[in-house]
Amino acid sequence: MGKAKRQSGIELLRIIAMLQIVFLHLYQYGHLHTGASSSGTIDGAFVTFVWSMCRAPVDVFVMISGYFMITSQFDIKKTLKRGANLYGAMFFYSVVISVIFFIANPLLIKPESVVSAVTPFFSRTWYFFDNYLIILLLSPFINKMLVSLTKKQYLYFMGIVFVVMSLWATISDIDGLNKIFSVKKIIDPYFGKSLGGFLLMYIIGGYLRLFVGKNQEKKSVKFTYLAVFFGLCVVDFGLHCVFPQYKEVFGMFNNPLVLAEGAMLILFFRDFTFSSKAVNAIAGTTLGVYAIHENPYVRDWLWSVVDFSNKHLYDTLVYIPLAILAVVGVFAGCSIAEFIRLKIFSLAEKLFIKSK
Repeated sequence: MGKAKRQSGIELLRIIAMLQIVFLHLYQYGHLHTGASSSGTIDGAFVTFVWSMCRAPVDVFVMISGYFMITSQFDIKKTLKRGANLYGAMFFYSVVISVIFFIANPLLIKPESVVSAVTPFFSRTWYFFDNYLIILLLSPFINKMLVSLTKKQYLYFMGIVFVVMSLWATISDIDGLNKIFSVKKIIDPYFGKSLGGFLLMYIIGGYLRLFVGKNQEKKSVKFTYLAVFFGLCVVDFGLHCVFPQYKEVFGMFNNPLVLAEGAMLILFFRDFTFSSKAVNAIAGTTLGVYAIHENPYVRDWLWSVVDFSNKHLYDTLVYIPLAILAVVGVFAGCSIAEFIRLKIFSLAEKLFIKSK
């Protein structure tokens, strides 16, 4: 993926999306929400509003894949290589991080933890990578079918998947309505974190590439998309504040509002025509940032150190720059580590090719 020639606008969006993901984890695992809420309603509402502005990064990453891959040629060999590269990173980080923590704490060494370390896919170490890898391997067949459709046919197909994986699933999780509507034994939406949710995101990304702005002669950045994005976030947050029944579906990745937020961000950033090697290089490390800081061992250690549960942090507004510093710091540290891994893997590949 790093070798593909991409617009820097979309690459910038990748960076922003990963920063949002780190913030989401700070909010939850770093107890930012708990600490802010314990200090008062205003601080709790503020960090939750910011949280609501960061609900679409998973949607964005998968939609970007659909956006770029939809026009790819049917090439099984290339797809398997992409899959192998992704799984190689998964295996590397799973084993290396596990070994580091096993050495630091031998009590962690158990038969199940060792097996889990060498089988990250089947052990579901990272749900995102598991779903993403499956979609990646299926992409040539999905693309072949989708590009053969007319716009009307595409909308019909996407509409069916949307109703099942998004609209129906969301309604079925709203308190009160879940006594009437149910998706149990039909699908397991898992708040949009399921394979079906990723499939819908991929399909939406493909539609944006094939049919939205396709005949636009001169692309220019449309701030209308950004305005709609903010509007959707406000609506999602407003529903959460006004209707307690909406709490369970607030910010879900497969919530129709969140899906639309992801689409708006892609449409906004795709028209940035600038080119930056630095942006592209940093964007190429984003999946590594996710792999490192969301590894279960790293996650438990990291957020015990970067802990915002102390309510006295919120006596002043100092918690805001501290939270920003924490997010940027986690991203930067993991990005540097991933950059080093990419260089090592690139060197190993060159040496392997020369040895043949």
